[in-house]
Amino acid sequence: MRVEEALSKLLNKNPYSKEVSEEIRRCEALKVDLIPIGDERYPVALSQISDPPLVLYVIGNETSAMNNFSIAIVGSRMATSYGRAVAAKISAELSKAGVVIVSGLAHGIDSAAHEEAAKNGLTIGVLGTGIDIIYPKSKAALFQKVMEKGCLISEFPLGTQPNKWTFPKRNRIIAGLSMGVVVVEASYKSGSLITARLALEEGREVFAVPGSIFSATSEGTNDLIKHGAKCVSSTEDIFEEFGYVKRVENKKYLYDPILDTLKDGPKTSEEISMLLSTPIEEINTRLTMFEIDGVISKDLTEKFRLNL
Repeated sequence: MRVEEALSKLLNKNPYSKEVSEEIRRCEALKVDLIPIGDERYPVALSQISDPPLVLYVIGNETSAMNNFSIAIVGSRMATSYGRAVAAKISAELSKAGVVIVSGLAHGIDSAAHEEAAKNGLTIGVLGTGIDIIYPKSKAALFQKVMEKGCLISEFPLGTQPNKWTFPKRNRIIAGLSMGVVVVEASYKSGSLITARLALEEGREVFAVPGSIFSATSEGTNDLIKHGAKCVSSTEDIFEEFGYVKRVENKKYLYDPILDTLKDGPKTSEEISMLLSTPIEEINTRLTMFEIDGVISKDLTEKFRLNL
């Protein structure tokens, strides 16, 4: 899809209208990339969700991070010191292992995750406003750090102000960019639970950090665990869920049963699912992870082959 066509649908204007041309001109002036769905730069994982954005507004030094293996870390804006410390620890350890950290640039857990990721690796901030709007305004310095050590993403036209509907809508991008979502602290009414639900709907993994039964900010996370989310007490809990122990520097994987099935030749996801007696949704999630990292590739017959 061409940029003009994508913007015309987003803005509900003719592709050759003044409004579309002006939006493109303003983005060029701000050094914002417009990436329509179908473009080779469009994130593979995000393109596979049920309702992918027609066009992404992207700005930053490391826009290629959108196609790296990513984990989202989200949680309460009213985070406790415990929650901020846990988010920082998990983010730092994942970042050092080469994982891109995705979050929403809000107060609390989001900020703690972004801060540590920017120190140790790459991070992506997904906005609930136009990409030219800093919200909250107190996070201007953090916005700059994320742009330097990753990128900012929005699906909203320039100038879009924060609204009660924009943040739930952007949460599907946070979930869609990531192979898994880690919820650190969340009340029962937290928007982070929306992100977790969207992640489950798209076949992504959901993790939750347990908290005190006396803390309102842990009611949501403890409930997620009670209903099947994987309990996280260390980053190893996250890596184990994806079927491998660690990566070596050249990104080859030490062992994974999916990769093992490809050693004797290319296979479709359905064939792998049957061989491993594993649900196709789980197989597709992990195949996407390996494809993003360049470990495997898919040919025109929809078969996956090793690149190792």
